Amino acid sequence: RLDPTTSPMETLNLILPKSWQELSPDQLRYVFFLLSEGCSPAELKTYALFRWAPLQDVQKTDIGVFCRYAGKEYHLTSLQLAEVLTALSWLEQLPAVPVRLSSIGKAQAVEADLTGITFESFLILENLYQGYLVTKDDTLLDEMATVLYPSLKPKTLLPEERIGVFYWYATAKQSIAKTYTHFFVTSDVPPSTTGMQERLQQAMNNQIRALTKGDITKEALVLKMDVHRALVELDAQAREYEELKKIK
Repeated sequence: RLDPTTSPMETLNLILPKSWQELSPDQLRYVFFLLSEGCSPAELKTYALFRWAPLQDVQKTDIGVFCRYAGKEYHLTSLQLAEVLTALSWLEQLPAVPVRLSSIGKAQAVEADLTGITFESFLILENLYQGYLVTKDDTLLDEMATVLYPSLKPKTLLPEERIGVFYWYATAKQSIAKTYTHFFVTSDVPPSTTGMQERLQQAMNNQIRALTKGDITKEALVLKMDVHRALVELDAQAREYEELKKIK
Protein backbone atom coordinates (compact mmCIF):
# COMPACT_ATOMS: atom_id res chain seq x y z
CA ARG A 1 0.00 0.00 0.00
CA LEU A 2 1.30 3.45 -0.96
CA ASP A 3 -0.09 6.85 -0.06
CA PRO A 4 0.82 9.06 -3.04
CA THR A 5 2.03 12.54 -2.16
CA THR A 6 -0.21 14.04 -4.83
CA SER A 7 -3.32 12.35 -3.46
CA PRO A 8 -2.99 12.24 0.33
CA MET A 9 -6.53 10.91 0.82
CA GLU A 10 -6.18 8.10 -1.71
CA THR A 11 -4.26 4.88 -1.12
CA LEU A 12 -2.58 3.18 -4.05
CA ASN A 13 -3.05 -0.59 -3.71
CA LEU A 14 -0.43 -2.57 -5.59
CA ILE A 15 -0.95 -6.30 -6.02
CA LEU A 16 2.41 -8.06 -6.25
CA PRO A 17 3.55 -11.70 -6.20
CA LYS A 18 4.55 -12.88 -2.72
CA SER A 19 6.90 -15.71 -3.71
CA TRP A 20 8.68 -17.35 -6.63
CA GLN A 21 5.88 -19.91 -6.85
CA GLU A 22 3.32 -17.18 -7.62
CA LEU A 23 5.15 -15.91 -10.68
CA SER A 24 3.53 -16.47 -14.05
CA PRO A 25 5.72 -17.90 -16.85
CA ASP A 26 6.16 -14.39 -18.29
CA GLN A 27 7.04 -12.93 -14.89
CA LEU A 28 9.56 -15.69 -14.20
CA ARG A 29 11.22 -15.21 -17.58
CA TYR A 30 11.43 -11.45 -16.87
CA VAL A 31 13.20 -12.08 -13.56
CA PHE A 32 15.68 -14.39 -15.26
CA PHE A 33 16.23 -11.74 -17.94
CA LEU A 34 17.02 -9.11 -15.29
CA LEU A 35 19.40 -11.50 -13.56
CA SER A 36 21.14 -12.26 -16.85
CA GLU A 37 21.61 -8.51 -17.34
CA GLY A 38 23.54 -8.34 -14.06
CA CYS A 39 20.98 -6.25 -12.17
CA SER A 40 21.71 -5.56 -8.52
CA PRO A 41 19.12 -6.73 -5.94
CA ALA A 42 17.74 -3.19 -5.70
CA GLU A 43 17.49 -2.84 -9.48
CA LEU A 44 15.90 -6.28 -9.76
CA LYS A 45 13.15 -5.40 -7.30
CA THR A 46 12.59 -1.93 -8.76
CA TYR A 47 12.22 -3.11 -12.36
CA ALA A 48 9.96 -5.93 -11.21
CA LEU A 49 7.78 -3.47 -9.28
CA PHE A 50 7.36 -1.15 -12.24
CA ARG A 51 6.52 -4.08 -14.55
CA TRP A 52 4.19 -6.01 -12.26
CA ALA A 53 2.28 -3.18 -10.52
CA PRO A 54 2.17 -1.97 -13.29
CA LEU A 55 3.39 1.62 -13.00
CA GLN A 56 3.45 3.48 -16.32
CA ASP A 57 5.29 6.49 -17.70
CA VAL A 58 7.76 6.33 -14.81
CA GLN A 59 9.97 9.43 -14.57
CA LYS A 60 12.57 10.10 -11.92
CA THR A 61 12.17 13.30 -9.88
CA ASP A 62 14.18 15.03 -7.14
CA ILE A 63 12.22 13.27 -4.39
CA GLY A 64 11.21 10.00 -6.05
CA VAL A 65 9.29 9.14 -9.20
CA PHE A 66 6.34 10.42 -11.16
CA CYS A 67 4.16 7.71 -12.67
CA ARG A 68 0.71 6.77 -13.88
CA TYR A 69 -1.38 3.96 -12.46
CA ALA A 70 -4.84 2.94 -13.62
CA GLY A 71 -5.16 6.17 -15.56
CA LYS A 72 -4.22 8.47 -12.65
CA GLU A 73 -1.02 10.42 -11.94
CA TYR A 74 1.04 9.88 -8.80
CA HIS A 75 4.23 11.26 -7.31
CA LEU A 76 5.89 8.69 -5.06
CA THR A 77 8.80 9.48 -2.76
CA SER A 78 11.97 7.42 -2.56
CA LEU A 79 11.01 6.39 0.99
CA GLN A 80 7.64 5.13 -0.18
CA LEU A 81 9.26 3.12 -2.95
CA ALA A 82 11.82 1.66 -0.53
CA GLU A 83 9.02 0.53 1.77
CA VAL A 84 7.09 -1.25 -0.95
CA LEU A 85 10.22 -2.87 -2.38
CA THR A 86 10.59 -4.86 0.84
CA ALA A 87 7.58 -6.86 -0.36
CA LEU A 88 9.82 -8.21 -3.13
CA SER A 89 12.80 -9.11 -0.93
CA TRP A 90 12.23 -12.80 -1.67
CA LEU A 91 13.66 -12.16 -5.13
CA GLU A 92 17.09 -11.85 -3.53
CA GLN A 93 17.01 -15.50 -2.39
CA LEU A 94 16.98 -18.80 -4.25
CA PRO A 95 13.46 -20.21 -4.47
CA ALA A 96 12.49 -22.48 -1.56
CA VAL A 97 11.09 -25.04 -4.01
CA PRO A 98 12.09 -25.71 -7.62
CA VAL A 99 10.75 -23.26 -10.20
CA ARG A 100 11.42 -23.33 -13.91
CA LEU A 101 10.44 -21.99 -17.29
CA SER A 102 7.66 -24.34 -18.36
CA SER A 103 8.97 -24.39 -21.90
CA ILE A 104 11.79 -23.27 -24.15
CA GLY A 105 10.35 -22.72 -27.57
CA LYS A 106 8.03 -25.66 -28.15
CA ALA A 107 10.00 -27.96 -25.86
CA GLN A 108 8.15 -28.69 -22.61
CA ALA A 109 9.95 -29.06 -19.28
CA VAL A 110 9.94 -32.21 -17.15
CA GLU A 111 8.41 -32.01 -13.66
CA ALA A 112 9.96 -29.27 -11.52
CA ASP A 113 11.11 -31.77 -8.84
CA LEU A 114 12.63 -33.98 -11.59
CA THR A 115 10.06 -36.72 -11.03
CA GLY A 116 9.88 -38.89 -14.12
CA ILE A 117 13.46 -38.51 -15.32
CA THR A 118 15.69 -41.56 -15.19
CA PHE A 119 18.55 -42.07 -12.78
CA GLU A 120 20.88 -41.98 -15.78
CA SER A 121 19.54 -38.54 -16.76
CA PHE A 122 20.07 -37.33 -13.19
CA LEU A 123 23.69 -38.49 -13.29
CA ILE A 124 24.21 -36.62 -16.55
CA LEU A 125 22.66 -33.46 -15.07
CA GLU A 126 24.76 -33.73 -11.95
CA ASN A 127 28.00 -34.09 -13.89
CA LEU A 128 27.17 -31.10 -16.10
CA TYR A 129 26.07 -29.01 -13.09
CA GLN A 130 29.20 -29.75 -11.08
CA GLY A 131 31.27 -28.97 -14.14
CA TYR A 132 29.51 -25.62 -14.52
CA LEU A 133 30.09 -24.70 -10.87
CA VAL A 134 33.81 -25.11 -11.41
CA THR A 135 34.32 -23.87 -14.98
CA LYS A 136 31.40 -21.42 -15.44
CA ASP A 137 31.20 -22.74 -19.00
CA ASP A 138 27.74 -21.68 -20.22
CA THR A 139 27.62 -24.43 -22.84
CA LEU A 140 27.20 -26.92 -20.00
CA LEU A 141 23.89 -25.22 -19.13
CA ASP A 142 22.88 -25.61 -22.78
CA GLU A 143 23.57 -29.34 -22.49
CA MET A 144 21.58 -29.55 -19.25
CA ALA A 145 18.62 -27.98 -21.04
CA THR A 146 18.41 -30.89 -23.50
CA VAL A 147 17.85 -33.23 -20.54
CA LEU A 148 15.41 -30.97 -18.69
CA TYR A 149 13.48 -30.21 -21.89
CA PRO A 150 13.58 -33.64 -23.60
CA SER A 151 12.34 -32.52 -27.03
CA LEU A 152 14.74 -29.58 -27.17
CA LYS A 153 17.31 -29.87 -29.92
CA PRO A 154 20.88 -28.83 -29.02
CA LYS A 155 21.06 -25.04 -29.24
CA THR A 156 22.64 -21.98 -27.70
CA LEU A 157 20.18 -20.77 -25.08
CA LEU A 158 19.23 -17.15 -24.49
CA PRO A 159 20.94 -15.68 -21.39
CA GLU A 160 17.67 -15.72 -19.39
CA GLU A 161 17.11 -19.36 -20.36
CA ARG A 162 20.55 -20.29 -19.09
CA ILE A 163 19.83 -18.53 -15.80
CA GLY A 164 16.55 -20.42 -15.70
CA VAL A 165 18.28 -23.78 -16.14
CA PHE A 166 20.76 -22.95 -13.38
CA TYR A 167 18.10 -21.78 -10.92
CA TRP A 168 15.94 -24.79 -11.68
CA TYR A 169 18.57 -27.42 -11.12
CA ALA A 170 20.12 -25.59 -8.15
CA THR A 171 16.76 -25.46 -6.37
CA ALA A 172 15.83 -29.01 -7.38
CA LYS A 173 19.16 -30.26 -6.05
CA GLN A 174 18.63 -28.28 -2.84
CA SER A 175 15.19 -29.84 -2.40
CA ILE A 176 16.50 -33.34 -3.14
CA ALA A 177 19.35 -32.92 -0.65
CA LYS A 178 16.85 -31.96 2.07
CA THR A 179 14.74 -35.04 1.27
CA TYR A 180 17.55 -37.62 1.09
CA THR A 181 19.66 -36.36 3.95
CA HIS A 182 21.64 -39.54 4.56
CA PHE A 183 22.85 -39.86 0.99
CA PHE A 184 23.57 -36.17 0.36
CA VAL A 185 26.11 -35.08 2.93
CA THR A 186 27.24 -31.44 2.82
CA SER A 187 30.94 -31.00 2.19
CA ASP A 188 32.96 -28.01 3.33
CA VAL A 189 35.57 -28.71 0.65
CA PRO A 190 35.27 -26.19 -2.19
CA PRO A 191 34.96 -27.60 -5.74
CA SER A 192 38.18 -27.94 -7.67
CA THR A 193 39.04 -28.64 -11.31
CA THR A 194 41.86 -30.95 -10.20
CA GLY A 195 40.76 -34.50 -10.93
CA MET A 196 37.14 -33.35 -11.22
CA GLN A 197 36.21 -35.69 -14.05
CA GLU A 198 37.78 -38.66 -12.28
CA ARG A 199 35.99 -37.86 -9.01
CA LEU A 200 32.63 -37.47 -10.72
CA GLN A 201 33.10 -40.72 -12.61
CA GLN A 202 34.05 -42.55 -9.41
CA ALA A 203 31.03 -41.14 -7.55
CA MET A 204 28.74 -42.21 -10.40
CA ASN A 205 30.22 -45.69 -10.49
CA ASN A 206 29.86 -46.05 -6.73
CA GLN A 207 26.19 -45.09 -6.89
CA ILE A 208 25.46 -47.52 -9.70
CA ARG A 209 27.33 -50.32 -7.93
CA ALA A 210 25.39 -49.66 -4.71
CA LEU A 211 22.11 -50.02 -6.58
CA THR A 212 23.12 -53.12 -8.54
CA LYS A 213 24.78 -54.76 -5.49
CA GLY A 214 27.71 -55.41 -7.80
CA ASP A 215 25.61 -57.31 -10.35
CA ILE A 216 26.53 -55.70 -13.68
CA THR A 217 23.63 -57.43 -15.42
CA LYS A 218 21.30 -55.06 -13.53
CA GLU A 219 23.07 -51.86 -14.56
CA ALA A 220 20.82 -51.07 -17.53
CA LEU A 221 17.72 -51.56 -15.37
CA VAL A 222 19.12 -49.32 -12.62
CA LEU A 223 19.93 -46.52 -15.06
CA LYS A 224 16.33 -46.55 -16.28
CA MET A 225 14.87 -46.27 -12.75
CA ASP A 226 12.97 -43.12 -11.80
CA VAL A 227 15.48 -40.83 -10.12
CA HIS A 228 13.51 -40.55 -6.88
CA ARG A 229 13.11 -44.34 -6.62
CA ALA A 230 16.86 -44.71 -7.03
CA LEU A 231 17.58 -42.00 -4.45
CA VAL A 232 15.21 -43.61 -1.93
CA GLU A 233 17.30 -46.78 -2.14
CA LEU A 234 20.63 -44.95 -1.99
CA ASP A 235 19.45 -42.95 1.01
CA ALA A 236 18.34 -46.12 2.80
CA GLN A 237 21.71 -47.73 2.17
CA ALA A 238 23.52 -44.65 3.45
CA ARG A 239 21.38 -44.66 6.60
CA GLU A 240 22.11 -48.36 7.20
CA TYR A 241 25.83 -47.71 6.75
CA GLU A 242 25.67 -44.87 9.30
CA GLU A 243 23.94 -47.16 11.79
CA LEU A 244 26.54 -49.89 11.30
CA LYS A 245 29.34 -47.41 11.95
CA LYS A 246 27.69 -46.40 15.23
CA ILE A 247 27.55 -50.05 16.35
CA LYS A 248 31.23 -50.53 15.61
